Amino acid sequence: MKRILLMASLLAAACGGSSGTGRGGDPRLANFLGAPWNASVTTTVPCLGQSGTRSVSITFTTTTGADLQYTSPEGCAYKFNVSGTTATLSNGPVSCTVSVSGVAVAATWTTYTATTSDGHNLGITTAGSGSAFSQTCAFSETGTATR
Repeated sequence: MKRILLMASLLAAACGGSSGTGRGGDPRLANFLGAPWNASVTTTVPCLGQSGTRSVSITFTTTTGADLQYTSPEGCAYKFNVSGTTATLSNGPVSCTVSVSGVAVAATWTTYTATTSDGHNLGITTAGSGSAFSQTCAFSETGTATR
């Protein structure tokens, strides 16, 4: 089930930036948008007794139907609504199938939050589950990002 950990590490991360202050200059979005976020995220898979840390670059954009969106390189589209300094997953659960070392892994994110009060430091938390080889394991992620 190391593959589930790897899959979770590849897909989930935090959010990031694009340019501008958001839809119509919305100041709530300004701290999330801009340059890409350079994140370090630790994924923990308790049922396997494993964890691992990875680096990822994340970029937020504005979108229809939510305040922000981040699309992972694997094609998972996470949409977020912003309240104060926190962006919270609004289109969950988000499910994607990815290939990890040639194995199809189904991952589902049920929660995903990103928090920044200054537009330079971002906190990330996610949780969900991954399935491969008829086994499903929960995972959680925590991380930080800067730009």
